[in-house]
Amino acid sequence: MRMLRIVALVAWPVSWYLIWKEIFVWHHMTKTLRFQAPDPPPGVTVTPRPGVPVICLRAVAVAAPVVAVLGFAFEARKAAQAGGFGRVKPRS
Repeated sequence: MRMLRIVALVAWPVSWYLIWKEIFVWHHMTKTLRFQAPDPPPGVTVTPRPGVPVICLRAVAVAAPVVAVLGFAFEARKAAQAGGFGRVKPRS
């Protein structure tokens, strides 16, 4: 659980940094996270669709904060049940 929380805490800012770049630098997404491809060259009949990296980026940007918060909540609950979260143990 600890490793998953660490991975989520790293993936959270990295994914939102990449989303920022997709919106404001590369212009592949709108501010509502909708895919916005550049106009295709004349004569091309294929409509552009988001690829696997863009789809995974959106999934990680949504899932990472949830996983991180749930990881902290479970660890706090586990520590509270053990009697050690923020409590001072008496000396023997």
